[in-house]
Amino acid sequence: MKKKKLIIIVSIIIIVAGMIAAGTIYYFTQSDLVYKEVYIEAGANKPVVEEFLKHEAQGAKFAKGSNFDTNKPGDYKLKIQWKMPIFGKQNYSTVLHVQDTVKPKVEAAVESIEMYTTADVPAAADFIESVEDATNCTIDYEKKYDFSKAGSFDVKIHVKDEGGNETKVVIPCTVVGDTTAPEITGVEPLVIAQGDAVTYKKNVKVTDDRDPNPTLEVDSSQVNVDKRGIYTVKYIAKDAAGNKSEKETTVRIVSAKIAEATEEKVNELADQVIAQIITPGMDQKAQAKAVFNWVVDNITYSETAGIDDLYSAAYKGMAERVGDCTVKQRTAEVLLNRLGIKNMEIEKIRDTRGHYWLLIDVGEGWYHYDPNLQLDGTLIFYWHDADLWAYSNAHKNTHNYDPSKYPTIQ
Repeated sequence: MKKKKLIIIVSIIIIVAGMIAAGTIYYFTQSDLVYKEVYIEAGANKPVVEEFLKHEAQGAKFAKGSNFDTNKPGDYKLKIQWKMPIFGKQNYSTVLHVQDTVKPKVEAAVESIEMYTTADVPAAADFIESVEDATNCTIDYEKKYDFSKAGSFDVKIHVKDEGGNETKVVIPCTVVGDTTAPEITGVEPLVIAQGDAVTYKKNVKVTDDRDPNPTLEVDSSQVNVDKRGIYTVKYIAKDAAGNKSEKETTVRIVSAKIAEATEEKVNELADQVIAQIITPGMDQKAQAKAVFNWVVDNITYSETAGIDDLYSAAYKGMAERVGDCTVKQRTAEVLLNRLGIKNMEIEKIRDTRGHYWLLIDVGEGWYHYDPNLQLDGTLIFYWHDADLWAYSNAHKNTHNYDPSKYPTIQ
């Protein structure tokens, strides 16, 4: 009886051991549980562990250190860990192949290129608007192109991803020679009231033989609108080919009153004066004498005027009735011009002080005409040259001038 029981127990042990051995063999066989290789396309969703298993294995997971990047092509060796009954944790090897088989999707920035021989050499990427790909891409010219010579040719650009897939873009290119600088017009001297804003580009235009939209910059860094004075302003025009031209002018910052001295306003004031002093039947000499008398009698002498340009000086003379010899001379000049009387400015050879007066010609040749009351009360109207030299020599060279610079004076 005891022997029979022993046989039964042994048999049971053998059966269980066989079953365990069979299971062990099954579970320890790599090919029966895990795929040796798994392939995915770059950019795909991150795979889960179940995608690597041939059979359901509850609790299976990637072992520590099993790292991969689905956006970077390559072969990643992984371990899958599963805790087996009786035998505990077991690791199974597999390989994840992240492959890139799709070409980059490329959109060109332009359909064609037109550029100048003087332009900077563009990068290949400058001609590409967008690139769509799961991996990083390189953008390169197919070969080195010479953009410094005029001509037409196709520019070929290669866009290549990390998987070696390549998309080619072909863009027709025309390179144009241009060495002509833009032309700047309308640059004139400016007169601005102290503290006012300056519109530097008003009436200034830039044109170019090729570029429809050349640029214009104004360098006004020297101008101080809060301080009276004369400043230099520079205009710089540039076309798409890089050709550049420059022009300079002056900005005169004056008091608010002098800023009103436009040609139109000054001529308006001059006509008002002429209406008061000129009568019908006067010949040009009589008209010149009337102007002379008005300037002498109505403009008070002042050493502090400091005004050089014609209209500003004449405006001060007629509107404010005060000024130095320049103001008086130029007020008379504007009035004579409005009357059609021929005149020109004459300047003393500068020593300790300067002086300006006029020459006039009413059909009898040039004569001296100085609408300033001299210190001794002398009035110099329609003087012969010899008389002026005699007076000047007797009064410390008040009217010493260089005859070579002027026409013959009577």
